[in-house]
Amino acid sequence: MSCAERQLWPEERLDPKTAVNVTIMAEPWVYARDVPMLAANARDYLSVGVVETNRAGIRAYWLGVIAWSTIDRSVLPGPATTILAAKARLLWPAAKLELVPDSKGRSAPGLAEPVFVDKDMKHTEAWYPLTTTQLAQLGKDAPISVSLIDETGQPTTYGPWRANAAAMSEFLKTTGF
Repeated sequence: MSCAERQLWPEERLDPKTAVNVTIMAEPWVYARDVPMLAANARDYLSVGVVETNRAGIRAYWLGVIAWSTIDRSVLPGPATTILAAKARLLWPAAKLELVPDSKGRSAPGLAEPVFVDKDMKHTEAWYPLTTTQLAQLGKDAPISVSLIDETGQPTTYGPWRANAAAMSEFLKTTGF
């Protein structure tokens, strides 16, 4: 095993507040959307990663989509951070997944603290339950785009910025998937 792979070893822990055993993908895939009308190099980002939960032997998989930005929206009208949408669409050249978030947010997988972003960072997040078939699709390769679909069906699309396939590969090895 190379040093690069060891650095991508998923975090395994017992959540101290929820008592759920979690395995967290070591490094999320990061997608970006340029917002040039506000400033040069201004971007909104999505951190996209997978978590396995184990509650008394019952395993479940969750996709976390965490929205954050380099744009200071506090001086602009409207919300200060991206509001996550009714659905997420992940796209590959020959496949797509459309997922609906769990209404319980981070508490659905049993996470007391944010993952995939610094806990002090301004962000919004949504958590999507995954079937094993959906997890297998994610394990093939990182999506070529991630879109957040609002209630009217309008997508906001993000392209890959940093999506290391080895992070998912190591996650799947660790979880025995």
